[in-house]
Parts: sequence; structure tokens; C-alpha cells
Amino acid sequence: MNNFRVRAVAVALATTVTLGCEDVPLLPTWDADWYVPVASQGIDLLGPFAASVPAGTSANVSFAAQQQSLDGAIGGILEQEVRSAQVILTVTKTLAVSADDTLFIAGSAADLTNAAAVRILVPVALTAADVSVTDTVPVDPAGLALLQTTAQNGGSIFVQLRGQATWAGPGSLTVTANDSIGVRLALLARIAVSR
Repeated sequence: MNNFRVRAVAVALATTVTLGCEDVPLLPTWDADWYVPVASQGIDLLGPFAASVPAGTSANVSFAAQQQSLDGAIGGILEQEVRSAQVILTVTKTLAVSADDTLFIAGSAADLTNAAAVRILVPVALTAADVSVTDTVPVDPAGLALLQTTAQNGGSIFVQLRGQATWAGPGSLTVTANDSIGVRLALLARIAVSR
């Protein structure tokens, strides 16, 4: 056999052995983080509070439960091999009130208030001096399973922020129709690009 044929047989043999391996050590493996914005919502403060608020007043604040479809780009990402996920919540406010709120994510509107249901909870606290707070919370395996099952079935999740806002003073606070608590939500999912 000449040198060319020996090399060709060696390359063919090496290729066959490499392709026959289950874990090919020559191929890189990596994960990718996908940032997926989810529908945002705001809470008007004129309503929970009167136009003039005396010091030491608290009010319950929330927005109506909103439905978020897990199809399209969000569903496509969740149908992949998701290694981990995080919820990123940003809350902004226009008044110097403090707030102690929780974002609830559940598989149905009824489950938003059902403590026994699988839910994703994101607590957030704002001081009177805070204008904006961003918090990132890991999604536990049960929450991730909820998101993935919902995406695979072409369903929707339900989202609601509720809690309490307080005006500590001094003096009274004037609340206008432009005053609000803004809520932005996103999902950061780490998926396997190559295994």
C-alpha cells in the first residue's frame, strides 16, 4: 500500500471511531442565556390612595391578573433543554411611598391566590427614597416545570403584582392621575446550545 492509501484508511478509521462515540470530546459544549421580555403593567396610585393622603396611611395596591401566552419566542425557548431560569422584575414609582409587594406567577388566575398551587413568587420591597428597584430571582424546578409544561401545551400563565404601599410622611401627600407604580417583567433562561 502506498502512503496516500495508508493515510486515507487511517482518516476513514478515525472518522468512523469518532462518529461512533456517544460523547465526542472534540465538539464544544456551551449554554446560552436568552433574555425574554414579558408584558409589562402599571398600577395607578390614584384609586388605592385618595388625592390627599395623610402621613401614616397605607393602601393595598395591585393590578388585575394578566394573562401571558407562552407561545412564539417565549414558548420556543421554553421547549428547549432549559438548564435554569430566572425572573427579572423591575418596579418603578413616581411618589415617595414605600412598598412591600410580591409578584405572583401561576398556571391559572385562581392559582395566583392559592398558596397550595405551584407558583413563582418574586418579593420586592421599595423604600420611600427608591425610584426603581430591580430584583432577579431564580425559578425553582417546580416553577420551571410549570413554565415548560404550559409552553409545550400552548397555554398561558397568569401574572399579578400585589402588596401594600405606605406614605410615612411628613405632612400630607398629593396624589395625581399621573402617579403610578410601574412593573416590568422578563425571563432569563439558560438553554443548552450544544450537548
